[in-house]
Amino acid sequence: MALETTHSRLRRWKNGPPQTLSQLKDEKLRQHNQQERENDFYRKSFQIFHQLADTVMDTIQTLALEYHFNPAAVPAKDPRLIRAVILLQIALDKSHTDESEAIKQWKEQCGIQTNNDSPTEWL
Repeated sequence: MALETTHSRLRRWKNGPPQTLSQLKDEKLRQHNQQERENDFYRKSFQIFHQLADTVMDTIQTLALEYHFNPAAVPAKDPRLIRAVILLQIALDKSHTDESEAIKQWKEQCGIQTNNDSPTEWL
């Protein structure tokens, strides 16, 4: 049990001969590259989230201003409201597509088999 909870390098040292300097360097380089791939994925995800949040805030402001200046407007016939809803739907679709692409790229870089299904979890 104690061996399972120890740091991976210490665990390898206890289980077998210590790594050579070149093996250790290769392992650290591999870990660094893996961390960079993960950072890129999360950076892309964060950018996608911010783009969607900006669009939502713009839509909220548009709707609030429309209600403030024209409270009696019929929503189904108001072109500004319809435009705001369409822009929000476009941003949502783009966000979903961008997220799927980011997940696909990350899985390909990590060597994980990808399928064409949409992700089960979404921003």
